[in-house]
Amino acid sequence: MLEFLKKNTFSIVYAFFLGLMPLLVSSSITYWVVFHEAQIQAFSWQNWAVIYLMACFTMSFAMTPTTFVALLSGYFLGWSAIIPVCLSYWVASIIGFKVAEKIDGGRFLQILTEKPEVKKVMNNLQKQEFKIILLARLSPVLPFAVSNLIFSFSRADLRNFMTAGFIGMLPRTLLSLWLGTQAKEVKMLLEHPSEGSFTQLLIIGLIVVSVYGLFILVKRAIDSSKQ
Repeated sequence: MLEFLKKNTFSIVYAFFLGLMPLLVSSSITYWVVFHEAQIQAFSWQNWAVIYLMACFTMSFAMTPTTFVALLSGYFLGWSAIIPVCLSYWVASIIGFKVAEKIDGGRFLQILTEKPEVKKVMNNLQKQEFKIILLARLSPVLPFAVSNLIFSFSRADLRNFMTAGFIGMLPRTLLSLWLGTQAKEVKMLLEHPSEGSFTQLLIIGLIVVSVYGLFILVKRAIDSSKQ
């Protein structure tokens, strides 16, 4: 265990960084947005183009959560934001995946699969890679940037990662955009994004489907490795 931590110190620190950053940066952006709402309402399409370009990097490095970007997009731009939001998610996924790949260089998976029994489980999980990525992206709980890191470290196929990831994120993206379009005040939207029993039921439903599906796939992989 100590050797594993020693060889993957930078990767683990990077993962911790990605988990912590949304709390720090998004709160600062929220403060700025609340006091500059009128100014943002007057933004041109060029302003928004720059914002989405910046969002590709802020989301990939966990400075802004994806739901945060979608909520603001829905509030200020309505449903017309769906294309730029999805495109920025996609680009952010590639950036996060490739940066993590450079940082890790395959060490994480190599060390993880040194034990034959673990290698069997990982091989079985890779056969279900598309489903695993889709279910992981479906959950609003698993941070976007951290999941990029996990799938990069596990050497997921980039095509599966991009396709399944896009499909998996679509339900929560549409939900966030819809919540943004329904909000009356930006402050209430960002401080209480999931108010309302209907919204909470949808979020719980996504989490349950995601967790249950992942549990079944992991259980099957473990059971198959014992045969």
